[in-house]
Amino acid sequence: MAEQKSAKDGDKKITRRDFLDWIIKGGLFATLAGFVLPALAYLWPITQSGPSRAPQDVGALDEIPVGGAKKVVIDGHAVLIIRTPQGVKALSAICTHLGCIVEWSQHEQKVVCPCHAGYFDIEGRVLSGPPPTPLSLYQVRVAGDRIFVRL
Repeated sequence: MAEQKSAKDGDKKITRRDFLDWIIKGGLFATLAGFVLPALAYLWPITQSGPSRAPQDVGALDEIPVGGAKKVVIDGHAVLIIRTPQGVKALSAICTHLGCIVEWSQHEQKVVCPCHAGYFDIEGRVLSGPPPTPLSLYQVRVAGDRIFVRL
């Protein structure tokens, strides 16, 4: 009889109550994760991938008039290409305030964020408005009549 008791004690069956308890706890955990993980992803700082391996061809020099600009996307990053009398500049086209796409004002010769009136100079430095940091400046090389940008 003692042998039968020990076999019975080692054999634990899950009760209906325990099963439902596990299901409810699992559902609550999944719901909590569904709320917390997106919030953490939103709060986590945006990391940029490393620099691209090679300069990217963004177009012909004559596509952009002197004093004008062109927006392009390189490796998923919006870039503003500005042609000046001295050469070509490439700046991030994403405002450092809230991530709006910036515009080039040919009349004012400034980069303008239309969302909250942020202004940047040709080097990407903040002139006025709420942006906390300057725009990223990228390397530009003109070869022949082609413009190449390295992030």
